[in-house]
Amino acid sequence: MHNVKKENLSEERRAEKRRENVQRAQRYTALSRAAMERRAQGLYDEESLEAAARVLAINPDMATLWNFRRRALCHLHGAEPAADGDEAAAAARRPACEVEFRLTQECLGANPKSYPVWFHREWVMKWGRCAWQHATDLKLTTKLLQLDERNFHCWTYRRFVVREAGVGADAELAFTGDKIAQNFSNYSAWHLRSKLLPQIHAGSTTAAWEGTLKAELELLRNAFFTAPEDQSAWFYHRWVLGQLEGSEGRDEILRAELAMVDELLELEPDAKWPLATAAFLGRALGDRPADVESRLVELKRVDPMRAHYYEASLGVELGS
Repeated sequence: MHNVKKENLSEERRAEKRRENVQRAQRYTALSRAAMERRAQGLYDEESLEAAARVLAINPDMATLWNFRRRALCHLHGAEPAADGDEAAAAARRPACEVEFRLTQECLGANPKSYPVWFHREWVMKWGRCAWQHATDLKLTTKLLQLDERNFHCWTYRRFVVREAGVGADAELAFTGDKIAQNFSNYSAWHLRSKLLPQIHAGSTTAAWEGTLKAELELLRNAFFTAPEDQSAWFYHRWVLGQLEGSEGRDEILRAELAMVDELLELEPDAKWPLATAAFLGRALGDRPADVESRLVELKRVDPMRAHYYEASLGVELGS
């Protein structure tokens, strides 16, 4: 990195660091070997859980040992998930589940994008019927998404918890709005809106649905003029426009969107996504082929690597 002073280590300090690295590697190897030996012997007991935990705290991505933990938990407490309404079974498993939630949270602190850790946490939630954990995990995912709003592992797990906890679509839509306000390039939040809005407005009239889509277009305008080159909002824009198929006010809305995009292009003439959207809108509105082609010529100039894709998707062949 520029303007960052490098640490000048003495030969003695470098040698000490090498010794420390060797010692850490030796310790990890010994712990891993001990846990894997217990796994090979089929020892599914508390000592095995502790042995696996010592390794996973160092290397959360070791899927084999997460699987070993699940086998041990099933051996100790029963393999089948606690049945709905069986409060006694859920209560009996709660102490074990609490241990797993603490361990996985510790591991997520080391690697918040670890597939095996998120998978194990979801498995525990199902296996133990841990309704008591829902509120905590909603707060956890909120916190982690504040640190990294693009952590799609966390988004996926949050959607699972939302379903399990019965959180309303309106509440989760508001959550996506907060995330988008913090960062317009949050693709996961835009995508989730495309899933939530049809649920919320399943019984709405055509006019009400069209009004909702117009409100989304207003939200998108803020994103476009803030970050015109970010693709997340443009993908969502295409989805919103797709919902207008068959609407009587479609052409009027598309024409207004084209005017907005042209205004943006006056400020950002070399922005790829506004150019691509303008070409798409012109073709959808039945503009003259020459007008569509002129937009594609500009698009080819700023993004020549995808020229053939644009020609194929818009049905216009560009000259060389």
